[in-house]
Amino acid sequence: MAARYAINPGSYTLASGAVVSVEPGDTRDSVTDSVEILIWAANWTATVPSAAAIGHRRMGWLAVYPRGQV
Repeated sequence: MAARYAINPGSYTLASGAVVSVEPGDTRDSVTDSVEILIWAANWTATVPSAAAIGHRRMGWLAVYPRGQV
């Protein structure tokens, strides 16, 4: 199990009709969220993003909400 980090913003719709938004820096688990990662595989990396890449404010927010959801 390893963390994957989003590198681009995006969104997709689940079969239930719910829309999932992904922002740069959001994390997902490589095992639990493997289907979500496969939906847009090019959007995920194992490299932890830097504050310079996603912004200090966003980095602080992700420390509290790592999945990018409230």
